[in-house]
Amino acid sequence: MKKVGKMYLKVVETISVFLMAMILLLMVIQIVCRLFTIGQNFTEELARLCFSLMIFIAAPLCLTEGADICVDMVVAKLPLKVRKAVDVFAFSLIAIFSFIALYSEILVMKTNVDVTAVSMTWIQMNWLYAAFTLSFGFLFVTSIWKIIATLKNEPQTYDINADEKAKAIEKAKELDLGI
Repeated sequence: MKKVGKMYLKVVETISVFLMAMILLLMVIQIVCRLFTIGQNFTEELARLCFSLMIFIAAPLCLTEGADICVDMVVAKLPLKVRKAVDVFAFSLIAIFSFIALYSEILVMKTNVDVTAVSMTWIQMNWLYAAFTLSFGFLFVTSIWKIIATLKNEPQTYDINADEKAKAIEKAKELDLGI
């Protein structure tokens, strides 16, 4: 199960990097077109869609790696048992939110059949909504995993690049000649 999860997170990471590169390329195209007064209207909308997709798809990855943004100054000062209860409560809220969002996305997909993007009629909006639905499903699974890990006193984060980082450190040690 861990291998499947790691493979999924690697795919999500690759997709996120691709989407970020796509956004950069679209912004460059938009700037060049503005410099030469070439009329186009697809770059801004496609960049917005890529950004939305990247945010929703990468949310479970961020939660798994502990890269989500949270203010824990007060929580860090609490006793361990209270901190554990607060973490379980927070992850439960994420699970509830993602389940409600998952259900809502399914309803949205049912009502938006054959709806296309404004300037790119070849993009069905349900494609985007399906990706959102999938990401909310994975966010739900991730939050449940974090609740279980918290209750079992296991680490709440999982670094999918830990193996590569360890190899890089070993390689750096081999190259260090002590000079």
